[in-house]
Amino acid sequence: MDYRIPRRSAGAFEIDRGETVGVATPEGRQIADLVAFARTNPAERFAQSYTRDLNGKIRITTGDDLYTTAGESILQIVADDCGVHDILFGPCTEWMLTDRPHAEGVQDEPGGCRENLGLAMEAIGLDEPVPDAMNVFQHSTITDQTYFDVRESPAEPGDTITFEATQDAIIAVAACSAKGLASGSTLGPIDLSVPDGTVVQEASVQEE
Repeated sequence: MDYRIPRRSAGAFEIDRGETVGVATPEGRQIADLVAFARTNPAERFAQSYTRDLNGKIRITTGDDLYTTAGESILQIVADDCGVHDILFGPCTEWMLTDRPHAEGVQDEPGGCRENLGLAMEAIGLDEPVPDAMNVFQHSTITDQTYFDVRESPAEPGDTITFEATQDAIIAVAACSAKGLASGSTLGPIDLSVPDGTVVQEASVQEE
């Protein structure tokens, strides 16, 4: 079943172990922020740090796992058209977009990924803090062994990354709200491929 997350919005849904979910950028370049929680114990959630540690790298792709705060696999990447994703940066926030100058100046629109993910999690009944996300399709690296460097996303229209759940999980995905070098000056939607019958709870600061 296909589902579209509108620009600057987020959606949350449940997935069972063994099921798959695809995350696609229909127009290319648009970043998606993804977080995941163990359904049996939502306090156990996707952890960037343990995902870097247990995979032994800062860029993950097909065959790599997303790990939780308990060091357990929660999702495995089973297919990946792009191969470039970020597990260094946190999700954008309203204060980052409205108070801090960047490549596109200061954005006037409220609501970053952290706020939108939180609203989608609330809509599905998940009362947990928003963790740092996997920034799907974001091209970032470390230069001179010191500095973060964010570059233009290489994701082409229709590029998809597919995850298989390695345990029952709750997933939330946001179409990133940050204009700039990564996603460009025109933000777009994110498409999901989810199991038939999946209910996606959508939310956005724009709707408040």
